[in-house]
Amino acid sequence: MIIEVRPCRKFKGAWVSFEAPGVEPAFSAPDAKRKAIDYACGRFGGSAGELRVYGKDNATIERSIVIDGRGQYPHGVGD
Repeated sequence: MIIEVRPCRKFKGAWVSFEAPGVEPAFSAPDAKRKAIDYACGRFGGSAGELRVYGKDNATIERSIVIDGRGQYPHGVGD
């Protein structure tokens, strides 16, 4: 499974955790990006996958987090 955290196109300053079409909760607040990342990490529920965090330009992956399937996310690239 791959989940993408991206800037929201509809609301300035908001971020979305895109899992699949129709499954993309948006988060707004000063810490919207962190909330979206935390939400996405929790969605793996013990399965392995990858979380891709995009930059504000919505085109560049600024960070990739490998979820090992044991409830841990130790392998962030670009931390």
